[in-house]
Amino acid sequence: MAAFICACMGWKSSDGERIELSWRTASLCIEEPIAEGESRCYQIELKLDTLVGESDLAKNLAAVLRDSVIYVSGFSTVQEAMAAFADSTKAEWLAELAERYEPDSEYNEMLQYYYNVAGSAVETGRDDVLSYMATTDCYLGGAHGSHVVMYYNFDIKSGKLLSIKDVVPADREQEMLKQMEEQLCKDWDAKDIVDLQENTGITMLGELYLTNNFLLKNDSIEFLFNQYEIAPYAAGLISVTIPFVPNP
Repeated sequence: MAAFICACMGWKSSDGERIELSWRTASLCIEEPIAEGESRCYQIELKLDTLVGESDLAKNLAAVLRDSVIYVSGFSTVQEAMAAFADSTKAEWLAELAERYEPDSEYNEMLQYYYNVAGSAVETGRDDVLSYMATTDCYLGGAHGSHVVMYYNFDIKSGKLLSIKDVVPADREQEMLKQMEEQLCKDWDAKDIVDLQENTGITMLGELYLTNNFLLKNDSIEFLFNQYEIAPYAAGLISVTIPFVPNP
């Protein structure tokens, strides 16, 4: 099942120009039994806000949603990409379920697969950047599911997807990394980075770095590391916000 919901909002850029953004929510939901006669179900649910129109901003956001959130390329719309993803995922799951399902098995609970994706704009207080958050929750069997949050920042006028290198000059990278380390130690009451790792697992799987998964705010940047990026699963998502004002 697919649905569209439309909404409009005004956006004022840094030079005072008013930019109208019209949003449309594309959604799809499939929920079906894992086997005939079963009450337990698998679920695929996708719900993403997309921009209406042919602006570079709308096109670039749609491309990110198709290529980096749904992971399906070659389609002209997000809705078409959703349908293709759902069809291929459902076919893959049904083949697995047919092989793994056994009536009255205690392991059938683990066959209740789900894949849920949601995405919408994030209010940051900035007039020159559109920030978007996409969340993916899934369970494909095993000990636990997965929770992933990704931020995307677009120049509101040009539509360009901003990388961290577009925002933080090379000569400030080490300064930002030092601030990140100090803020994490402060947030977790750690004496230093060694103490932080021993008590939280942060940096156990990788060193701190200026990730492209960031949220650009008025006077700060929030960096977000997903599970297994720099710490074990049990550490959860690692978020750290540090002061930041762009060079004039």
